[in-house]
Amino acid sequence: MSVRFEIKLRLLYPPKEKIQCVEQYSLPRSGKPVYIVCISNGKYIVYDAFLQDSNAMNRIRKLEEKLYDIVMVKESIDEEIARIGDDSLRHVVERQLIGYGVLEPFYMDPDIINAHIMIGRPIQVIHRVYGVLETNIELSEEEVKEIAMRLAATAGKPLSEAMPLASFIEPRYESRVSIVYMSDVTMRRNIVVDIRKPPENPWTILKLIHYGSLSFEEAAFLWLMVKYKIPIIIVGEMMTGKTTLASALLALVPPWVRIMTVEDAPEFRLPVKYWVRTTTREFGEYKITVFDLVKTGVRLSLDYLIIGEIRGEEAREWANAILLGHGAITTFHAESPEAALLRLISPPISVDPQVIKLLNVFVKTNAFERPKGRVYRHEVYVHEEGTVTPLFIYDSDLDTIILNNNIKNPIKDLKFIERIVRAHRVSRDFLEKEYKSMIETLKNVYSEYVKIDPKLDRPSYKELPSILYSKFMEMLNRAS
Repeated sequence: MSVRFEIKLRLLYPPKEKIQCVEQYSLPRSGKPVYIVCISNGKYIVYDAFLQDSNAMNRIRKLEEKLYDIVMVKESIDEEIARIGDDSLRHVVERQLIGYGVLEPFYMDPDIINAHIMIGRPIQVIHRVYGVLETNIELSEEEVKEIAMRLAATAGKPLSEAMPLASFIEPRYESRVSIVYMSDVTMRRNIVVDIRKPPENPWTILKLIHYGSLSFEEAAFLWLMVKYKIPIIIVGEMMTGKTTLASALLALVPPWVRIMTVEDAPEFRLPVKYWVRTTTREFGEYKITVFDLVKTGVRLSLDYLIIGEIRGEEAREWANAILLGHGAITTFHAESPEAALLRLISPPISVDPQVIKLLNVFVKTNAFERPKGRVYRHEVYVHEEGTVTPLFIYDSDLDTIILNNNIKNPIKDLKFIERIVRAHRVSRDFLEKEYKSMIETLKNVYSEYVKIDPKLDRPSYKELPSILYSKFMEMLNRAS
């Protein structure tokens, strides 16, 4: 008597009881839904959309009968999967056989920026709007092992008890994956898989204003600094929105400039035509570090040299780029601007104190847990003559960003603005006109587009620069 093996599909079932959702949406968000997502009381509940059909399980059983032949008999799995006529069923088979299993909805959701997986515990995610959420998906030891191995294999990375630590970029979604595999390192009790996703459609400055992370005046000040290539260092703790803010600021550079970005994980998305995108090479005989790439970037005829994050010796080459007149935006893991400055001048980084004087603008990113989810509120600080002064600060009572009462006019009162005056042969009066025109531009474009798209997914980061600069020139000419 022959025994026929069966392959069962791992399904994501709808909740048995009715749940009140703070927000509910489908994935993908346009076209036929593949998943339904419900955000409810600190939970991220996701399930297969087709399971709402009363006949869904009959279709699944028929498909499972064919799976053995597809996997074990046929030569080309991809071709056989492509022959499955039902889009929803085909996706379920794809994710299980050639994809990342039940992690696929997290990759498809543009609002998920991080997923944290451990054995026998609900997968935890970080949502752009709602912060840290527990999901309705819990994986067994075998499931976590399989996902860890599949992610590592896709990137061509070794992973075993002998080599339990891995950190890499997986190629399908370009996400940063860090794994601690079950071994003596974890006392053979667990596996950790942490996934950080790059944004498909980065948040724009308008969206950050919409969600209260920046004020119009604060955003306009940063725009002016970006336009005149004043270095900006974004400091903050993990998962406080540093990269999101950096991406939004990069979409404020003039569209015609030349930019080189240096990252160890490709996260930035730029709408600039002359963009050289570089990433480090962390494996093989010929490694290429951030330091190597920055050293090369200094020799190129660039307007902006952007480093995803500075941590060590590359900071010195980055400082040289500032001396050469490159615009610079970077992130730095520190709890405050003062802490960042202290690390920059101390070993092993040891940036020249003369260069430190040119680091005038810092943005401190903050994330706070609130009853309705996580909120991000960013503050601007100015470093002049060895003193750090808050410029735009968060008022928690009003839940808004306000200008420091001791500074009446940022353009007229701040001493480092004189560098812009001398380097670009413009007057402070002209810079003030630009600043005011930028504020009005942001307000007008925001008012126009929030009526079209209440979530401000439009205009996209690709569309926004030309819209802003066109409107800004109109405003500036009108003010002249």
